[in-house]
Amino acid sequence: MTKRSNQRGDRRGTRLLAPEGFTLLEVLVSSAILLVLMLLLLGMGDGASKIWRDGEGRREAQRELRAALQLITEDLHSAVITTNAESLSISESKEGRPQSLFFLVSHPSDRRHAEIKGDLCAAGYFLAADPKESGCTNLYRFHASGETVAKAVEDDSLQELYREASPENASTTELLARNIVSLRIVPLPVKTSPPELLEVTLSAINARTAHLIASEPKAAERNARLLRERAQWSTGIIHLPTSRDVIPMP
Repeated sequence: MTKRSNQRGDRRGTRLLAPEGFTLLEVLVSSAILLVLMLLLLGMGDGASKIWRDGEGRREAQRELRAALQLITEDLHSAVITTNAESLSISESKEGRPQSLFFLVSHPSDRRHAEIKGDLCAAGYFLAADPKESGCTNLYRFHASGETVAKAVEDDSLQELYREASPENASTTELLARNIVSLRIVPLPVKTSPPELLEVTLSAINARTAHLIASEPKAAERNARLLRERAQWSTGIIHLPTSRDVIPMP
């Protein structure tokens, strides 16, 4: 055999040993597997993101509840309660209207304003619609002090003073917590007047849920489901000061 024929044989052997390319079927199967893996990873990422958003929403609502209950507790610990029913006024819960709470209070010296004459004040907590966002409800705090309260006590017109509480009345009312959907106040013991304790329960939703509900106020079934699933609740049992026979005048 000549040298040239040996070279042709070597080239033919090389062609036989050379690797072949992927077939179309193999490329399609590999692409399908890669696509499935990518979809699984995206699904896991979306699931983790949803869990994080839900957790953050619960924490947001709980922050609002804790801040509101803390201030309510501090005010009630300094309440001035007498045999006069208006010194602790709890509205009855009616359909479509949550309860409200108004009472007289004497703040500790470190929480008083120096320019206010006397230490007797009036405080209150109530729910009302947000003036700027339709469909949202907030918890508001009413506070009046000085000669205004003294005159209302002297004239026995505390209920008229309490009626000044309104989100539009910035001089007496401040926004305390957003997206509070219910306020429930239970005197304990129930048949004691004035009560020794108050059970105050608040429920709240986060801003995202509030916007969803406000976007479709007529979707009653969906909105009720959102409230059941996403509302956060917090309850405090608050001990009230011993009642007095008369209200001390400044």
